Amino acid sequence: MRTKEMATLGLFVVLGISMPFAAPTKAVPAGQEKSWPTPDEVVAKLDSKLSLSADQKAKITPIIADRQDKLKALAADTSSTRLQKAQKMKAIYDDGDTKIKAVLNDDQKKKYDEMQAEMRDQMRERRQQHQTPQ
Repeated sequence: MRTKEMATLGLFVVLGISMPFAAPTKAVPAGQEKSWPTPDEVVAKLDSKLSLSADQKAKITPIIADRQDKLKALAADTSSTRLQKAQKMKAIYDDGDTKIKAVLNDDQKKKYDEMQAEMRDQMRERRQQHQTPQ
């Protein structure tokens, strides 16, 4: 059982590469529903790092919106196991990333990959902090 939990956690770490673009933008007080950033807010974050053209923004915004819709539906899914959800989430992110990269130029793809690597490292650090006994 412990191995399965670690595998699930590992998959979530891999998925963490895109989380800052889909996760809620700020902490929400207990009892209030978490809010997702709008696709425009996510694209604005990407634009600040990648210097997107107006055409790229117009093409990426619906990709982000579709990804968020799929993630929200997955979060509401009560019939799947945690591992199944993690696998579906990874597929959703992979699909979105492939579509986003298709819109980017070579320099932007390189920066996007660097952003993803940095986010993976941050997630790994957070995981290690939670695992370290205090």
